[in-house]
Amino acid sequence: MNKLENSKEVIGLFALIVRWKKLLIAVALSAAVLSLAVSLLITPKFKSTVIMLPTSSNAVSQMIMVDGNYNEFLDATQFGDDIKIDQMLQILNSRKVKDHLVQTFDLIRHYDLDTNKKYWKTKLYKNMESDITFSRTNFMGVQITVVDKNPQMAAAIANEVADYYDTLKREIIQQRTAVAYAIVEREMDSLNTLVSVLSDSLSRIMQHGVYDYETQSERLYQQYVKEIAAGNTAAANRLQQQLVVLEQWGPQYVSVRDHIMNLREMQQGMQSKLQEMRVDAQYAMTQKFVVEKAVPADKKYYPKKSVIVVVSTLCALILAFFFILCQSSLQSAYEEIKQQNSQAGL
Repeated sequence: MNKLENSKEVIGLFALIVRWKKLLIAVALSAAVLSLAVSLLITPKFKSTVIMLPTSSNAVSQMIMVDGNYNEFLDATQFGDDIKIDQMLQILNSRKVKDHLVQTFDLIRHYDLDTNKKYWKTKLYKNMESDITFSRTNFMGVQITVVDKNPQMAAAIANEVADYYDTLKREIIQQRTAVAYAIVEREMDSLNTLVSVLSDSLSRIMQHGVYDYETQSERLYQQYVKEIAAGNTAAANRLQQQLVVLEQWGPQYVSVRDHIMNLREMQQGMQSKLQEMRVDAQYAMTQKFVVEKAVPADKKYYPKKSVIVVVSTLCALILAFFFILCQSSLQSAYEEIKQQNSQAGL
């Protein structure tokens, strides 16, 4: 019974379509013509894209000055990982990129915005978010997509975003580098001052005849023993006086000398660090690999006339058939009620 009822319903629907076919054809033709006319009124837009990959490392000094075993993360030719891609997308979506584009391409005028009207900034950034998008590719890259009514403008904006990414990322990195460089430089100055003070102290200690405590004490003691054994009392007394002086100033000499040696090792480490920071501050390497630069499109991206016409026509047909179905159902219900009332009257 269910199959029979379903078959009757299908046949009924087909019969309804055949019955109203002229109206449905008229609706379809009208919708197609109207949607085509509307699509012709829509301002066409063109799409340009840039595809780029992040680098694995950003510090120039780490790439060219670090000795030791090979590390792929410090290789200037290596591509970045997922974290680098996320960082790239975060920078591209920043307000500074949008503000740079607004100034560079005069987007307020380009979007024909009146700055005297309310919420013009909101409209500006909404237009930019709609026309300029950033997304991951399937191959560990980032795609910059720009849609605009001017194909040259679309390509120029896409390429400018890619170029400005380098500038902005270097600014972010160098902000921290400058602060770190200033800190290390101050510590280096303090260290140099301390070494200078200790060197003066060591010089004053050496004026008492202490030049190499360990070697001097060993030689003087050996000579003192020889003179004692030889019965040379005068020479032994002189050596004993020198040993007393050495014993008095020797520990201070050793302490100051060792302290200076430790500080000089620290100076070497800080000097290397300062050199690395100076390289990072003065020299800049690209922060990306550009796989594909944007070029002006010769074919519009939007609107798709065929898609608009097909979708609009289908929607109009579905809506028209829905109303026909409702009208048919209401008519059937009305006739059924009328028939029941007629039978009740008999």
